[in-house]
Amino acid sequence: MRYTTNINVNFQHVDWARIVFYPRYFEMFNQVVEQWFDEALGCSFHRLHEEWGNGIPLVDSECRFRRANHLGEQITFELGVLKLGRCSFTLVLEGRHLGELCVDAQLTMVWVVLTQPVTAIPIPQDVRQAMELYLRDTKQQE
Repeated sequence: MRYTTNINVNFQHVDWARIVFYPRYFEMFNQVVEQWFDEALGCSFHRLHEEWGNGIPLVDSECRFRRANHLGEQITFELGVLKLGRCSFTLVLEGRHLGELCVDAQLTMVWVVLTQPVTAIPIPQDVRQAMELYLRDTKQQE
């Protein structure tokens, strides 16, 4: 299964050439992840950070820009889980406009407790079970 959502390319996302300025894709990736946590995993970022005192910092990323996205376009993002470890997980995101692949990324995040020092902790079982539904066909678990 994959999580799907749409993001409109607004003026805030583009440079003088009216195409998405590449760092803005990472903001979009974060928006997709945050929505996935809230809508599909039942764990809003407010709950994650404010109630639980946890976070999921990005520790590794790989991104390929395939086609420029222009002001006014809508990008359909699909998210899947590539790898699910004890404390970390790797997501695959693909952004398409009218079915054409524009950008794709792999993002590795680590579940941490936000005390000093910040320490990796196991992904909570209920969140982990919800994430398992989004494991891609490779089904890599540690």
